[in-house]
Amino acid sequence: MKTANLAIVFTDIKGFTERTSRQTLEENQRLLDTHARLLTPLFQAFGGRIVKSIGDSFMVTFESPTNAVLCGVALQDRLWLHNREEKEADRVEVRVAINVGEVRLENRDVFGEPVNIAARVEALAEVGEVYFTEAVYLAMNKAEVPSVEVGVFALKGIPGQVKIFKVPKAPYRVEAPQSEDEIHRVAREV
Repeated sequence: MKTANLAIVFTDIKGFTERTSRQTLEENQRLLDTHARLLTPLFQAFGGRIVKSIGDSFMVTFESPTNAVLCGVALQDRLWLHNREEKEADRVEVRVAINVGEVRLENRDVFGEPVNIAARVEALAEVGEVYFTEAVYLAMNKAEVPSVEVGVFALKGIPGQVKIFKVPKAPYRVEAPQSEDEIHRVAREV
């Protein structure tokens, strides 16, 4: 069995199930296409690997917890810019959640408790926010990403409690870097 220590990122569109019940198939596909067009390049720019897309959700792995959090901020930033130009019905609003830990790698998929925790944190996350666990907080470069504690939570099916942090909203911009050096330069400007 092959394992790796990875940052796991989940994204999810706010109100997707409700929206699909009142959208035509064409409108729904347009929403999903816009979602993928906006997010996918940022995952790649920050060194993420898309494990899977399940309708309105992405599961992405990163070798660097810092890059995972920076990517989450860049995603929210890009969506904020996009949504400013859209009418409410066409806005794409997502939650981002991140955890880090040792996962099992099987057939290009990842499994294990770190994945389950990331999924549970995603359910807690607010729209427009980047939430992450204490494991990410301890592993990331704190000088590159500001953070504030959200609280300690009991997560369904997870023993003990998990401390959750988030990136505070601020008037900064994080865009897709062109290289690994630029990722760290952009992060220092945050």
